Amino acid sequence: MRPLQTEHQGWQVRVIAYPVGRAWSALIEVWPQGSADTAERRVVPFNSSLSSEKLAQAAGRAAAIQWLDREAKSS
Repeated sequence: MRPLQTEHQGWQVRVIAYPVGRAWSALIEVWPQGSADTAERRVVPFNSSLSSEKLAQAAGRAAAIQWLDREAKSS
């Protein structure tokens, strides 16, 4: 499956699901919309194993949104 790429409050979100044994996890990257500099990309912490690729993508996106919302509150 292709990476899931969405947007949340001016940020691009990319979730790349990958297999871990019989389960799935995800790598999550976020960066400001319109940013051409890859140095601005941040990896969102995610340490879950799920039963399917789709569930890993959905959980990864939810983790990115939660992380971005928390970052917005602290600034």
